[in-house]
Amino acid sequence: MRVSLIGSGKVATHLGTALEDKGVVIEEVYSRNKKHAKKLARKFYDAHPTDQLDFSNSISEIFIIAVADNAIQEVADSIKLPNHKVILVHTSGGTPLEVLSGSTLYTGVFYPLQTFSFEKKIKFSEVPICIDATSKSALDQLALLAETLTPKVFHLNSEERKRLHIAAVFACNFTNYLLETSSQIIETSGLSFQELKPLVQETIDKAFSLPSPIEGQTGPAIRHDYKTIKRHLDALENDSQEYKYLYEHLTDVIQKNEGQYVNAEVVKKLKELEEQKGLQEHLNDMGEALSQEDEDYLDLEE
Repeated sequence: MRVSLIGSGKVATHLGTALEDKGVVIEEVYSRNKKHAKKLARKFYDAHPTDQLDFSNSISEIFIIAVADNAIQEVADSIKLPNHKVILVHTSGGTPLEVLSGSTLYTGVFYPLQTFSFEKKIKFSEVPICIDATSKSALDQLALLAETLTPKVFHLNSEERKRLHIAAVFACNFTNYLLETSSQIIETSGLSFQELKPLVQETIDKAFSLPSPIEGQTGPAIRHDYKTIKRHLDALENDSQEYKYLYEHLTDVIQKNEGQYVNAEVVKKLKELEEQKGLQEHLNDMGEALSQEDEDYLDLEE
């Protein structure tokens, strides 16, 4: 099978390398910056680098658009494909198949469900690949290509893939941002972010071993431990307000799932009540002290 890569970023790099390792021929590598195209093409046996989207003379069978989501439409509108039967696909989880509809008869999606970085090698045999196509023959060909990399091949339409992509954003992107938030906060304790690794690993392992991740939910929010919540929010007053906002709203959501709801206003009320309680205790202490003085005075009179 012969493939051309439209893009020279992380997805194109990992996907191209994995495909060539399985015997797929990488014919061309496109990038708007020819230096980038050349850099990636050098990783392959005999790929031709180009900064032009004219593939009229290409002998590739599948053209894989692996660019940023907001550039897919532009590439699809500009690309010139050969006259023989080819399949044009994109690798996006959140972009519908229809964006390629005006480009050629056979179009599809080849979406690896994974996060990519240049520094870390991907074990594709464990990565689900989601495919879709405008015809059965194109779908079958994409399935063959995907199965060279992984046994986890799924046919999802655009709506199903969109739902999967939303789930992936929560599981991956938002989780990573929360880890970054944790890394910033833990530095103020004098410890390294690495000290959280056993905790994070156990959390992930538990989430995938239980029937549902919610069954493994722990922490002050699920326990309705308002005193601890208030202490944490008080401590975050001196940090970024973004951290406090995240803490408040994640607490809200967790407790709402339990049928109860605590928000910033409730915590504020609790704080006021604690202050009132503290004032009352202070008044009680003063009352006891005055009572003791009265008793002492009476003792003197006697």
